[in-house]
Amino acid sequence: MNSRIRATASFLIGIMLQGLGNAFVRNAKLTPIASGPFLKRNHLETNVVNGPNFSTFMNMKTASGPMEAALKKPSKTIAVCLEFVSDLAELNAIDLATLSMQLRKVKAAALWTADMQALREFSNEQEQAKGNFPGPCPIIFNGDDSKVSEAVSAGVTAVVLLVSDENMQKAEELTSRDVELIWHVSNPEEVTKIVDSGFGRAFLVDVVENDSDEIIGAIPKGSVIVATVSAMQEGDAEVDQAKFLKSVGCTAILFKRACVGDSEDVEYASFVVDALTRKKSSEFNMTGLTGSANGHFGGVATFGTSKWNRTKL
Repeated sequence: MNSRIRATASFLIGIMLQGLGNAFVRNAKLTPIASGPFLKRNHLETNVVNGPNFSTFMNMKTASGPMEAALKKPSKTIAVCLEFVSDLAELNAIDLATLSMQLRKVKAAALWTADMQALREFSNEQEQAKGNFPGPCPIIFNGDDSKVSEAVSAGVTAVVLLVSDENMQKAEELTSRDVELIWHVSNPEEVTKIVDSGFGRAFLVDVVENDSDEIIGAIPKGSVIVATVSAMQEGDAEVDQAKFLKSVGCTAILFKRACVGDSEDVEYASFVVDALTRKKSSEFNMTGLTGSANGHFGGVATFGTSKWNRTKL
């Protein structure tokens, strides 16, 4: 008799608790706790006004991989990416492998290139670095869409894709081959299209060519957001630009044309990595933040001219 009473009581308590839980869900509201273009966030909020929330990631068709881990650091340190271009010098296989090793040792977060020979040598060298310290860094192809298949065969970690119906059809095949995707977006509508597809974990934003404020604002919280800046600017302005972009939500910075095969490649790489990842880099020199993330950094204090010989050629 006592066991029957206990079972009935447990059943009634379960119904009561379920009712309370449903009432809580009905009454819960996800409201912003601040105003402005970038909101302070609680654990269920969006990162921007009207932006997608955390539920976006519940519908993802891709899993996190080494590229995402490298370009979205748990420590919130900005990830420094370096682009290699080969239009100023021709390097042989040994030179390219040596450069790859040197850039890994200065702790570049990822190496980006559209050059197929460099892609193969970088990928091979990084693969052989497993078990070393620092370990391998991702190799990312940012060349023409028509060469994506060749890049994948060369062993890249990730590829950059323009937003198109054709590329969205390729996305499932690429991810099935463990290739991570970075979408080069030029407006908020493209961001929405990629997010809705379920393949939108990482985005590349060209802050010089586009109105990046709106684009960055449309990208869901938790995404990889890579912004581009030009390397070797006067007065090292690219460093302050990178720090500003980090402050508005970017997780990684791609320094365009950081490496070209000359004698300053490794020195410059070491300079930008140190400038952005050492502790004192959390504060940066501003005369008033009047610039925006679209290349108009009117409030950033710069000093002197470029100290790099490459810019004087």
